[in-house]
Amino acid sequence: MSVLTAYTIHSTALRKAQENEALREEISTEPSFTYSDEDKGKFVSRMTAGVQLSLEPAEEAIIAKTDELIESQNQLEKVLEEEANRVQKAEAVISEVQQIMMKVPQYRQKLVQIKKEMANIQRRTSKLSAKSLQLKAARDKIVATERQQAAKLANLEARVVTTTPTPTSSGSGSGKVAVVRD
Repeated sequence: MSVLTAYTIHSTALRKAQENEALREEISTEPSFTYSDEDKGKFVSRMTAGVQLSLEPAEEAIIAKTDELIESQNQLEKVLEEEANRVQKAEAVISEVQQIMMKVPQYRQKLVQIKKEMANIQRRTSKLSAKSLQLKAARDKIVATERQQAAKLANLEARVVTTTPTPTSSGSGSGKVAVVRD
C-alpha cells in the first residue's frame, strides 16, 4: 500500500475526528433548556458510543495501514543494511586493490632489474661458451700437434732402430748409429 493511500485514510479519519470534536463542543455548551443529570449521562454515553462507532472503521484502517508501513519500513531497513554491508565489503576490496596498485611500480622496478640481470647472465654465458669453444679448439690443436710429434718421434725411433750398425776393422761394432732427420 502506498504512502499516499495511508495519508488519505489518515486525513479522512482526522477530518471526521475534528467534526466529532465540533459536535462535542456544541453538546458541552450549556443548552438553553435544562436536562436532568440522568438525561445528560444517557446523552453523553450515546454520543460517545456514536463517535466511537463512526471512528472505529477509520481507526482500524489507519492501524492496518500503519502496520503495513511499519512492516515495509522494516523490510527496507533490512535491505539497506544488506546494501551497507555490500558497500563496506566493496570498499575493503577497493582498499586492497589500491594498496596492491601502489606496489605495482616497485614490482615493475624489480622486474626490470631482474630482466637486466638475466640479460647480463645471458651475455656472460655467451662469452663463456665462446671462450669454452676457443679453449676446446686450442686444446684440440695442442692434442693434434702432440699426436703429430709423437708420430714423428715414433717414426724416427723406428728408423733409428731399423738401421744396422756398420762393421769396423777390429771386428767389434763401433756402435755408431746413423740418425735420419726429416
